[in-house]
Amino acid sequence: MTFYTEDISNGFNWKGLERAIARLMGHIGWRDATVIGGSGDKGCDILATRNEGVRVEPWVVQAKAVSGDNYIGPSAIKEAISALSFYEAKVAAVATNGEFTTTARQRQEQLEKNGYSLKLWNGTFIRTIIEKMPEDHAGYRELRPYQDKIAKKVIAAYDNGEKRAFYIVATGLGKTIIAATIARELWARGCRRILVLCHATDLAQQLEQGFWSQIKKDVPTSVFFDGLPPRDSEGISFGLYQSLYGYLPSIDPEQFDVVIVDEAHHALAHGFKTCLEHLKPKFLIGMTATPWRGDRQSLSTVFGNAIEKVSLVDGMAMGFLAKVDYRILCDNVDWDNMSMVSRQHLSIRDLNKRLFLPQRDEAVISEIQRVARTVANPRIAIFSPSIEHSNRFAEMLSVAGIPCTALSRVDKAERRCRLLAFAAGTYHAVIAVDVMNEGIDIPDVNILVFLRATHSRRIFVQQLGRGLRLSEGKEKVIVLDFVSDIRRMADMIEMNNEAKARGAENEVVYLKEGFVNFSDARLERFVNVWLEDVADLGDSDEDTKLTFPEGL
Repeated sequence: MTFYTEDISNGFNWKGLERAIARLMGHIGWRDATVIGGSGDKGCDILATRNEGVRVEPWVVQAKAVSGDNYIGPSAIKEAISALSFYEAKVAAVATNGEFTTTARQRQEQLEKNGYSLKLWNGTFIRTIIEKMPEDHAGYRELRPYQDKIAKKVIAAYDNGEKRAFYIVATGLGKTIIAATIARELWARGCRRILVLCHATDLAQQLEQGFWSQIKKDVPTSVFFDGLPPRDSEGISFGLYQSLYGYLPSIDPEQFDVVIVDEAHHALAHGFKTCLEHLKPKFLIGMTATPWRGDRQSLSTVFGNAIEKVSLVDGMAMGFLAKVDYRILCDNVDWDNMSMVSRQHLSIRDLNKRLFLPQRDEAVISEIQRVARTVANPRIAIFSPSIEHSNRFAEMLSVAGIPCTALSRVDKAERRCRLLAFAAGTYHAVIAVDVMNEGIDIPDVNILVFLRATHSRRIFVQQLGRGLRLSEGKEKVIVLDFVSDIRRMADMIEMNNEAKARGAENEVVYLKEGFVNFSDARLERFVNVWLEDVADLGDSDEDTKLTFPEGL
């Protein structure tokens, strides 16, 4: 058995063919092989890179499924050549489970003579490559010590007959790699039907592709969403609880040996919780990077207590995340209004409105320019409060001499193209409203700019994690936080205090004095007073009434 299943081989699963080609390419050495097929894909179903000596060559692949006696003609080649131009790639390929027409072969020869690099992969070629592939993926990773510790604890819990396990691993520290390795071990123990549940389509696709590097080639994977149920066959099935929910009456509670829940903080939603109450697997695994919930409910009611917790600060202390220079730019505090505000019983919303003056984009851009001049090869990611603002700010920053592109409200293909241009250095900055998790990792981001108050610790930590990936030549990430929100500042002081403790505990020099700096020390003292009396201020609702501290 391999991941090139019969329905794919016979042409009855065109989406499966796209994913099988991406998996094949990654398995034998292509990097970042990602499925991007769909409407508006500009002729490219899979985008990948390959090392050609000292060069890194981008590849575009068009996948075409056929059944019966049908053949692939020149039109597929035309699509692939169009993708070459759009994605600025060097090599194109057309892959099919079937065969090509003579006309298609002739068209390939013409293009090759004219300087195009075009490959045609038929079904026989694909099957031969898969048969000859090694069992393990070229990108298989040995776990880091803390990852290995978690995986072994989870497997030990299963071996001891326990029914569930839960772990918390911060963004950028490999919770998916841990889960994939656990799945590999459980597969070897006979758990041949594994369900991986999450809440979003993009996440389900990323999870499947994230598992490929750790599992053997004989483990089939599949995805389900858009109202479809999981496959009732051996393999690892990735999909949405929303899709599963509609099929619960027809799902045997014991259909799956193992259920893995990613972003487990969503599991207490009614539909998600109903799915988990219906299913009766041998083993339930929950994982998340951000366990906080606005309603304060505990995930332990579903998954039990966490067997291990690894925070962003832990990752920094161990050296698996980049050093952080976090700068809270709070020069817009209305100190003249302080005495009047102090006599009022204000909500967080009113406090933020009265305490902070509006920030001007021109002043923000000036600070970004100043900091960028101090960084070799500045790579800037910016989080904006709105789509309209992000488009306007991108234009203003580009005019100021820092080429920037907006990622929000563009189709998937265009967004991917802009991210690739950013990775290649065409743009020095990207700006978006969302979490920038559209299928490409850019570890060399070395300046993060926050212009958006998320009012969610979970989203904020995910965004912060975008700058914490290690990369060659990256000394640290500088964070410029222009967000005027008392809760964000409280979160950062708490994280800073944790860093100081971890620095002393692990002898991490750069953490011992903390990594957060306020541009106005008075505001740091102000927030510290709040922390003496207010617990978890960072997750407080905007309407929460506060007693203003005096004597500052």
